[in-house]
Amino acid sequence: MAVPALAETLKKPPVELDPAKAYVLVEIGKLDDALMYGSLVLGRYDAVKGDIADPTPPPGGKIPRGGWKQDNRVYLLKPAVKAGDHNLFIAELDPGLWVIEGANDTAFALGSSTLQLAAGSVTDIGVVSVYSDFSQGEKRDVATTGRLLKGALLGGLFVSRLPPPTPKAIDVRPRGANDIPLPTIFGAVARPVEWAQEVRFGNHLGGLVNRMGGRKARFRAMAAEQAAEPTPKTDSASEKESGAVSPAAN
Repeated sequence: MAVPALAETLKKPPVELDPAKAYVLVEIGKLDDALMYGSLVLGRYDAVKGDIADPTPPPGGKIPRGGWKQDNRVYLLKPAVKAGDHNLFIAELDPGLWVIEGANDTAFALGSSTLQLAAGSVTDIGVVSVYSDFSQGEKRDVATTGRLLKGALLGGLFVSRLPPPTPKAIDVRPRGANDIPLPTIFGAVARPVEWAQEVRFGNHLGGLVNRMGGRKARFRAMAAEQAAEPTPKTDSASEKESGAVSPAAN
């Protein structure tokens, strides 16, 4: 019986690289630099359908005994390397078009960046910070370790309520000298990420929704759309009547 080519995260660096696979490496810190660890979801993107790709179906459409693992999505939950509050993840994927589908409890269905992965490639996304994307002017309110401990010890009587669910977003920066070094097997072949086009898709994760870059990305998108709009033509007769002078006349 044929089995799907699985997308998975590796629990440790591989001894050798599979030339038929594409590898993605990413370092993630804690959510809001507080208590919970940040995590990402990578989804295979179907450009024709304009949505996350469907998983490979089981033979004959019947799920075999023991289950059928889906190959269209991978959750970065189990790191290959730990260092302090940061984790390094290694994803082994089928070549093709992939997208950052979400982070923690949020799907980036409103707009996220894609990666075109070739067979044998090793892509280093760099260091990702997952943060709560508060609305402009809203007070920043995160669940810290001390806050949860106080709530547990005092039964929540003397501690303010925990913050409500807030959509997450991410910042991405290149890996630096003080970050987790890449395993030796990737050192000579890893290349910095090259983002492809931004896409939208359905919320298949069942949680909150946002853009990958959060509120900042929404403002950038609005500015880009406004800049792309054609400038309305001015009626020359109206200009003469109003005494307006064109820039070319100065």
